[in-house]
Amino acid sequence: MTVLSHTHPLVIALEAQLLPLFQQALPRLNAAAPNVLASVFAFSTGSDSAFLRYHFGISCLLDDVPDDQPEEVALLVSAAGLDGAVRLEASVAWGQPSGLREAHADLPEASLAALAEALPGLLAALRQALERGRPACAV
Repeated sequence: MTVLSHTHPLVIALEAQLLPLFQQALPRLNAAAPNVLASVFAFSTGSDSAFLRYHFGISCLLDDVPDDQPEEVALLVSAAGLDGAVRLEASVAWGQPSGLREAHADLPEASLAALAEALPGLLAALRQALERGRPACAV
């Protein structure tokens, strides 16, 4: 299934690899935190003719959070520089007002192998963040 149209071969590969994996992770995340609304997403940013970045991830919205605490934590994988030097980035981060990162993976040279190796740790970090229900510290 293609969510993003007119895409770079790396983006097509990421979509095929990540979206099913993320869908499969949802039941475990919901078991870790039953009051969380978890969903999988894919979107692009940039102009109509030159999308600059593609994003894939899992967004988790927490219920009943104080106003001064973030209500979202997400695992985000982004591909950038598709018109030149391609970069992959992956992290688990909290939304506003904190913006704190729970985990980050260095992915040299847009390596799908490095991403595949990092994903179990990132999913574990997301699950731990959900169990805790608040940011731990900045990474």
